[in-house]
Amino acid sequence: MKTIQLIGTRNKSDFTLFLGYLLTKLDKRVLVVDTTQQEVYKNAYSRLNEGQNLYDFHDIDILSGATNWLEVEELLREVGESSTSYDTIIVDMDLVSIVSNEWPPFEERYYIGDNDRFNQMRDVDLLHRLFDVTDSTEMKRVTFKTSYRLTTDYFDNLMNNRVTWRSMNYVVEPDEFGLGLRIQMGHEQMIPYGKVNKQYKEILQEIVSEIYQLHIKEVQSAGKTSFFKFNKSTEKVKKEKRELAVANSNS
Repeated sequence: MKTIQLIGTRNKSDFTLFLGYLLTKLDKRVLVVDTTQQEVYKNAYSRLNEGQNLYDFHDIDILSGATNWLEVEELLREVGESSTSYDTIIVDMDLVSIVSNEWPPFEERYYIGDNDRFNQMRDVDLLHRLFDVTDSTEMKRVTFKTSYRLTTDYFDNLMNNRVTWRSMNYVVEPDEFGLGLRIQMGHEQMIPYGKVNKQYKEILQEIVSEIYQLHIKEVQSAGKTSFFKFNKSTEKVKKEKRELAVANSNS
C-alpha cells in the first residue's frame, strides 16, 4: 500500500482525481481521504446519503468525515473495508489542525501550490506545522503557474528555506480549460482525463511512474484506455467486500 499526502491550501481535487484515474487504469485500487476545510470532494463530487461516508467516484473511493488515521480505519471498517485493501491512499490536507493529528508516515509527500500570494502565505503556516510534527522536511513539489510569473525561490524564501525539495519541481502551465474541467467533473460525475492538455498529462504520468517505479510508456498506455472500460477486478473485490459486510451485519 502506498500512502500519499497532498498538502496545500489550493484546491487540488481535480489534480487528485486525475492522478487517481491514472492509477486505477494501472489496476491500482485508490482511496482519496477528504480532510479539506470545505470538504471539497464530499460537496463537489460525491452523492452521499445521510450517514454515508464512502463514495465510489468512477473506481476511486472518496472517504469523508475522517480527521485522523484512526477515524479513517473506523469509517472503512463500518462498510466492510480496510486501508490494507487499497493499493494507494491519497490524503488531501489544507488545515493546520488536521496536519497536527495522528497520521502514519507518508511514503510520498507533495506540496501542491500556485502563484497566489494568499495561498502561499497560508501554506507557510501549514508546512511549518507539518515539519514541527514530522521528522523530515523533504517533499516533492507541484506548482500550478499563472499568468503572473514568480521565481522558483520566492516560496523558499517565505519558508526560510526550511523545505528540502526532492526530485524535480513539476510545473503545470496555465490552462484556460482547467476550471471548466473541474466543474464538469462535479456536475457530470465524470473524469475528463482526455481533455487535459498534453503538458499536464505528462506531469501526471511522470508522477505515477515515479511513485510505482513503472516505465513511462506503461503509464502512458494505461492513460489511453477507454474511459468506458471499467476495472472489473476492482469492482468485483469491492462488491464482494460490501456483500460480506451486509451479511455480517444481518447475522
